Parts: sequence; C-alpha cells; structure tokens
Amino acid sequence: MDKYDFLLASENDIPEIIGIYHSLIGTPGCTWNEYYPTEEIARSDIESGSLYILKEGAAIVAVAAAGPFDELGSLRWSPQNPCELARIGVVPALHRQGIGTMLLRKVMEAVKKRGFDGIIMLVSKSSPAALALYDRNGFERCGDAFMFGFDFYCYQMQFAPAAKGQSR
Repeated sequence: MDKYDFLLASENDIPEIIGIYHSLIGTPGCTWNEYYPTEEIARSDIESGSLYILKEGAAIVAVAAAGPFDELGSLRWSPQNPCELARIGVVPALHRQGIGTMLLRKVMEAVKKRGFDGIIMLVSKSSPAALALYDRNGFERCGDAFMFGFDFYCYQMQFAPAAKGQSR
C-alpha cells in the first residue's frame, strides 16, 4: 500500500474529485445526485483544510471530507469535539480492495492531529458496503436519523485520550 499518497486536496483537484463523486451516483446506498456534492462544497472543504485525497501516482483514487461542518450538531454524540466525516468515496473500479479502509485510517490520524476527539457521521441505511466499512473499523452505531430526505444510521468513534507522560 506504499504506492498511495495521502494529501489535503487543492483547488486543482476539484474536477477529478467531482468526477469521483459523480461516478458513485446510483451505486447501492449512495444518496448523492447531480446536485450534490458540488464544486462549491468541494471548494469550501478545501478552504477549511478538511478535504483529503488518496492518490496513486497522479490519479486521485479516493476522497473524504472530515472537519467541523456543523451539519450534525442537532444530534446527540459521545465525543465533545468531534469532526464530521462526509463525502467519502472510492473510484468504483477499486472497490473491495482495501482503499476505503486505508483512507479512513489516514483520515482518523489526520483529524486526531487537528485536535478532534472523535468522528461522527451519517451512513445510509441502504449502503451495505459503507456499513461494513465502519463496523469493521471500530465505529459505533449509536442511533438513526432522517435527514436530507434519507434514512441514516448515526455512527461515531471517540478517540482514546492521548497517553500522559510517565511520572517518576
């Protein structure tokens, strides 16, 4: 898996990112359409330092937004300072090859460094692949919600507190 680079996205990446988003429309459980996600959303995610990409050579193979988006604040969560994970996608030709897990773990490391104490998200109830990904990677299913016209499960992960130095 050393052939992949994990980076923050830049403005130049937007067309390729939107291409990935559009390639997933119509796949099982995908709640996106031609109106969402948009270039404006991608630009906003980039400006907030919250849009991550996984590249193989020059090609983006996966994308995820993780940051303080304030879309899920009305729901109850265990983490006190979580980031929201959204708009995660892998190029369809690379599904079921561990790319989603790799991206998810890299995002988790990145948001911990940014000071978040956990991750919260909504996952479509009709997306078996996404549900399996989060279950397999230690996320807790903690409720359900009807938002944006769809039924979702609420998923969260609270990070363990950083280990304190040993006292002598």
